[in-house]
Amino acid sequence: MAFTMIYDTRNRNKVSKLADNTKLLTLKLYQYCIDNSIQILIYETIRTIEQQKLNVAKGVSQTMKSYHLVGQALDWVLVDSNGNALWNAYKTPNADKVINYAKKLGFESGRDWGWDSPHLQYEYKGYGTDTFGKIIENGDELTMSQYTELKKMITELQTDNINLKKQLTNKLDNQSVREPLECHSEDWKWFKANGITDGSNPQDYLTREQVSTMLHRMDQFNTKKFSK
Repeated sequence: MAFTMIYDTRNRNKVSKLADNTKLLTLKLYQYCIDNSIQILIYETIRTIEQQKLNVAKGVSQTMKSYHLVGQALDWVLVDSNGNALWNAYKTPNADKVINYAKKLGFESGRDWGWDSPHLQYEYKGYGTDTFGKIIENGDELTMSQYTELKKMITELQTDNINLKKQLTNKLDNQSVREPLECHSEDWKWFKANGITDGSNPQDYLTREQVSTMLHRMDQFNTKKFSK
């Protein structure tokens, strides 16, 4: 049975509010959770200044320079099969997997600070440097819609390439062995008779390793011939 993320719609909606590069990495992290059947809830991403002021006043946050304000942070929690948040599970094997993969992608984990385990933030090029609505790479800019379209085209090309490889493999596997053309028949018989080739698949493709073997055998044949 295929794995289904319980809070998939809510999670993707939260992720969509992140800054561009943080969003791309978060989607990779989210796909990792799906691929490894790890149920999570992303319950907060971007945050307003008013929310942050309230959090600081309550002691929930310690700074007004929160990465949530600039779309470079998210808060997450593991959930059970019924969708219940597992607030005490940040030191479990599944939490380790999520956090370690996030750090591999470039995130910092609040668990390493010892007090904010749900928090993941992406530095990018510094606080507030990530963009909204465009991707910047090597000085060139793409809008998110252009990036999405380009990614779709690349995926389609990769799929086409895989299908073509399968078709070629099947064609070669199912190809019947054909005898050499009449104009090559005598030469082919000579090759077989003198051990240059084993005589199989005379009209099949020739690999470089087969060429090297045949040339080596030809050299051995000439050595024997002229040493007599």
